[in-house]
Amino acid sequence: MTSSKVTDSLKDSLEVSWLDSEIGEAGKHQAIKSYCQNISKLISKWNFFNSGDQLNNHMEIYPNVKLISIMSGRFARQILPLVSPRENLHSAYVFTIDIEKTKKALGVESKLKGIFNAEDKLFGQLRNDLSALFWDEGKRLVASNRDQEAAEYFAESQRLAKQID
Repeated sequence: MTSSKVTDSLKDSLEVSWLDSEIGEAGKHQAIKSYCQNISKLISKWNFFNSGDQLNNHMEIYPNVKLISIMSGRFARQILPLVSPRENLHSAYVFTIDIEKTKKALGVESKLKGIFNAEDKLFGQLRNDLSALFWDEGKRLVASNRDQEAAEYFAESQRLAKQID
């Protein structure tokens, strides 16, 4: 019987990607990258991509990853409608200058959590959503008699909730 990593342990399969034309370049945006990588110890990996092809390839190569993606407005308009139906895309956030243009172009996207033009608002929503995700994972683990693991998720959920504006 084959088991998916997603059902075994969320912390082994939860990844976050940031897709922007400059974020993936070595040496650029170090402060943002550092902040991202310290949001939660339960995120197994952060990926910084500078092309839609990189994100798409990653999703194809790692189908058992539960991926949360932050995208620039331009990339969201190009690739979000294509990757949104995939099971391994958990949710998406858009960071853009022109919120209205992006809203109009994307329309209704079921996995879109929000469109932001301020980092603090984006990170606040991400922390809020991670808190809810970790709380739900804790409940799932309790139901599976995995109380020690559940406690880790509940604690992280509460820690993130305290940081929410």
